[in-house]
Amino acid sequence: MSESLVVCDVHEDLVKKLKEFRFRKETNNAAIIMKIDKEKQLVILEEEHEDISPDELKDELPERQPRYPFELRESEC
Repeated sequence: MSESLVVCDVHEDLVKKLKEFRFRKETNNAAIIMKIDKEKQLVILEEEHEDISPDELKDELPERQPRYPFELRESEC
């Protein structure tokens, strides 16, 4: 059997926020920005955005910081 390697945990408040975000009823663009707290080895919420365009979101993010986009496809919802 293969075992999972856990590099860091996800803060419990962020888990709740991600569930709410996934099942939200609003149809506007929204984003959740997460970051890793290296000392605690924990994924935490950094920012939330409502009604933001992809271009506006791009402008909000620092250019020299790694980014990993995450999107839900309709088939995953």
